[in-house]
This record gives sequence, structure tokens and C-alpha cells, in this order.
Amino acid sequence: MGPLDGIRVLDLSKYGPCRYCSMILGDLGAEVINIEAPRSSGQMSELMRGYAEALYIGHNRNKKSIAVDLKKEEGKSIFYELARKCDILVEPNRPGVLKKRSMDYETVSKINPRIIYCSVTGFGQDGPYADRSGHEITFSGFAGILGLTGSKNGPPVYLQSPSISDILGGVTQAVIAITAALYAREKIGHGQYIDVSITDGAAFYHWIDASQYLLNGTVPERSSSPTGSDMACMNIYRAGDGRYFTIASFEPWVWADLCRLIGREDFTQLQFGPPDTQEELYRGLTEIFAARPRDEWVSMLSDAGVCAGPVYSVEEMFSDPHFKHRKILVDVDHPEHGRIKLLNSPFKFSATPAGVRTRPPLWAEHTTEILGGLLGYSSEKLNELREGAVIE
Repeated sequence: MGPLDGIRVLDLSKYGPCRYCSMILGDLGAEVINIEAPRSSGQMSELMRGYAEALYIGHNRNKKSIAVDLKKEEGKSIFYELARKCDILVEPNRPGVLKKRSMDYETVSKINPRIIYCSVTGFGQDGPYADRSGHEITFSGFAGILGLTGSKNGPPVYLQSPSISDILGGVTQAVIAITAALYAREKIGHGQYIDVSITDGAAFYHWIDASQYLLNGTVPERSSSPTGSDMACMNIYRAGDGRYFTIASFEPWVWADLCRLIGREDFTQLQFGPPDTQEELYRGLTEIFAARPRDEWVSMLSDAGVCAGPVYSVEEMFSDPHFKHRKILVDVDHPEHGRIKLLNSPFKFSATPAGVRTRPPLWAEHTTEILGGLLGYSSEKLNELREGAVIE
């Protein structure tokens, strides 16, 4: 039993952030019903065109898939019946879209006053940019994240993976808000509406730079160094085998240990020196670190209590014995691909475990189960709806 066992989620997602949000709720034990468009409707997402594609598989475990054309009146009636039986609704539409179709919170809450209705959009439900479209790179630019990446001597660097704005600004905010609203519902006796703005959430995570700027007006700038850091004690270095590793020796005593280890005690008092000193330190450390392979340096420095780590490729990360021990991957059987691996849930509960309980569904695999079982539709009614292209 997961911590959200007994909670039912209605998911209207099309793209990554909302799908990942509902997936996490499923990992936590909720029953997630994902409404897809029938393939005959021509309304399918470019990124989710089939149940055998990587993104569909990666975002949809622990879910039940049904296909309903919500633009048809009969499809809308199915939506209302499902909303009446769900605790949470997650949707990614632009502000006002579902209101025009009478599928907004005001309408749904009259059907089910206990529902927690969460909208995840780029800029929120109001404000000058509310109607603007965008994707992760757009939101990262608005939220000041791109403005702090890379070197000032070149263009900003887009950190495509992980999608910082989508995951931190959208998914994380939505999951936190939804679980908090579930707790609040037990106190106030009814659900509520949650307006998640990806850009609001991304801006919220400026936990260092914003604090300094708001207190003393210090405007953060991109680094002069191509690595993105102008501090030699917190930087990325190339080892003798051409691979990279990180040094994080911010604490003076850790920096002193590093300087002793590499035989450059003269560097110790220069840790927080001016920019020209940092360049001198970086060049000196670069020359020293070029003498040994990456993994040898990481092992030697870590054994000495110096914070150091490899700059892994994705392949190396998944092969690392620590991540294997932590079981960050899980195997499931898939009808198209056979035995496949998925990212496991990172949440470790002692009494109510989270995790991958069911494989990603086939497209519309559970339409009969949900409409026939949960809503009580007869076989004749289901056949009629299929013939009318209302469901798949």
C-alpha cells in the first residue's frame, strides 16, 4: 500500500510536466486514469503518438489508459461521470480553454465538491503572459535560469536534460500542492483549485541568487570561465584520460586538505581571492589534475575527505554500483518491447512504499474496464460509443 492508496486521479495530460506529475502520484499509490484522444480523432500529441514510444513508456507507468473524445457531448458526459468519482484532476490546457467547454473547476466542483483540480501552465491563469504558449526553454529564459548558464563569453547554455523549469517549476510544484491540498481537504471538508505556473515555480528555485539580490542588490552574472564557475574550489576539471570530474571544496578546511594532498599548500590562503587569482588557481589545478585519470583522482580525493565526483555520461550513471544499490531502475514486462527498464521512484518510505506497480498501459487498454466497471456502462453502450468514435 502506497501513501496515496485509495486516491483516484483523472489525468488530462498531453505532454511531459502533467504526465510526470500524475506518474509520481501513481508511484505514491494513487489510481491514475489517463484520458487519451481516440487515434481516429486526429488529436494525438506529436510526442505521444503510440504506446511503444520511449516518452509514452517513460511517463505512463502506474496508469490506466482510456480513450475518449472530449470534444463530443457524449465524451464530455463521460468526463463528468469520471470527475464525480475522482479525488484529483490534473490538466495542462491554456487558461480559459476548459471553461469554454464547461470542464473548468467551477463546473466540476459543483459535480464533486471534494475534487482537487490542478492546472499546470507556463505562466499561470492570470497576468500579462497568461495566454502565451511556450516550452521548457521558453520558461527557463523567462525565469532567469538561462541567463545564469554558461560563460559570459558565449551564449547561454540550455540544460535540456533534466528539464529544470518543467520538473522543478511544474512537476514538483504540482505534486507538492496536490498532496498538501489532500491534507487540507480533511480539515476544510472540500477540495480546491490549484494554479501552477511553471515560470513561477522556476523563479522560486533561485534560492541563492535571489536572496543576495533582494537583500543587497547584487545582480548575479554568468561566469567568465567556460565551465560556468569562476571559483577554482568549486569547479570542473579535465583529468589525464580526457574525462571530467568536479571539485566542491567550498569549506576552507576542505580546501586546505585538497591543497595539502596535491602539494600546493601555497594555494590555501588564496581560496576566495579576486578573479585573476581564481584564474591562476584554476590553471594550476588543471595542470596538476592532468597527471592522473579521472577515476583515480575521484577515489584519491574522496578518500581524503575532499568533495569530488565524476562527470558521468548517462550510460556511466546507470552502471555505477551506488545507483544499482539504490535501485534507481526497475524491470517490467512490456507487450511490445519485452523486458524493459524504467526509472524507479526515488521516494523511500518505511511503511507505505512507493514504486512501479504496473507497466505503462497500451493505448486505450482500460477503456472497457473503467467505463464498464467504474461507471457501469453496458456492453451495448460501449459498442455504441465505439461506433460513434466517442471512445476507443
